[in-house]
Amino acid sequence: MQKTNKVGDDLYDFYDPQASLYVQQENEKKEIKRISITAGLSVIAYVLVQNILSIIIYLSPLGEIYQNDLTMQSVVTVFLSVLGILVPFGIGGYFLSKKTNKPAVSFDRPVSISLMLSASCLGFFICLAGNYVTSIFVSMMESGGVTLTAPEYSPPSDIPGRIIYAISIAVVPALVEEFAVRGVILQPLRKYGDKFAILASALIFAVMHGNLIQAPFALIAGIGIGYAVCITNSIWTGVLIHFCNNLYSVIIEFIVADISDVQTVDNVYLAITAAIYAITILGSVVFVILKRRRKLMPSFTAMTEKKKIRTFIFTLPMIIALLMMISITSNFVSFG
Repeated sequence: MQKTNKVGDDLYDFYDPQASLYVQQENEKKEIKRISITAGLSVIAYVLVQNILSIIIYLSPLGEIYQNDLTMQSVVTVFLSVLGILVPFGIGGYFLSKKTNKPAVSFDRPVSISLMLSASCLGFFICLAGNYVTSIFVSMMESGGVTLTAPEYSPPSDIPGRIIYAISIAVVPALVEEFAVRGVILQPLRKYGDKFAILASALIFAVMHGNLIQAPFALIAGIGIGYAVCITNSIWTGVLIHFCNNLYSVIIEFIVADISDVQTVDNVYLAITAAIYAITILGSVVFVILKRRRKLMPSFTAMTEKKKIRTFIFTLPMIIALLMMISITSNFVSFG
């Protein structure tokens, strides 16, 4: 009697779920590492471009003009933001697009304008809370004998100069930094879960500020902005929050520069801050109502959250970038 082997018999059917899970994990690691390497190289390029261009400006005839002309400082700030952030991260985004065959950054409209506006209120409120937490952190450090500083900018006194200053502080960073962080970094990471993408992008946003006064705030603000961007599914929500927060700071700077009486400054500051808190809290309540069932995208990956974070942080370019930013940050810390 002749025996036959049929394809499909138990002898030939073999499926190992553990092997399949391993392959999925390795593919996820590979893609997360690719995004990490791109982000790390972009941050390295940002530091190098900023320093090289700054040296060139200081050594050129523009150096003396830059040091004495506040409007020129604003112009240079815009120039450095575009070349130092937009160009490196733009190249990184292009590279990721080529590797994945889809745009790394999406400029889609939000799911609804009302949701975007209310989410912006929530994001701005989180920024205000971040400012408060940061002030407590700075006070605690100072009470321990550690002095933290940050780069300071003085606003021009003339109207044209102030317009340029506002553009350099509020408009350009809102566009450029959101493109880099909530665009090139956050959006490709969303396929591995929104929570992971928000945390990873907020970490980069924090270290890029290069000092321990702005970094804690940027971490908190980055989480709030990232959440609002993911819920509304639009980077423009992040741009709006970023713009409002920076514009608020610019307005306060103008008030401090124009009003000599300290008590009057305090009263105006409290009035503006109270009004903004009232608006953002009300907007946050509206957001909760409008959000309804919209939630962050869950993680359907084979990797745990801790493994994804470790994979994102521990690539050579990212480690080098973090060490460079830590070195820069140390320049704004003094002891005793």
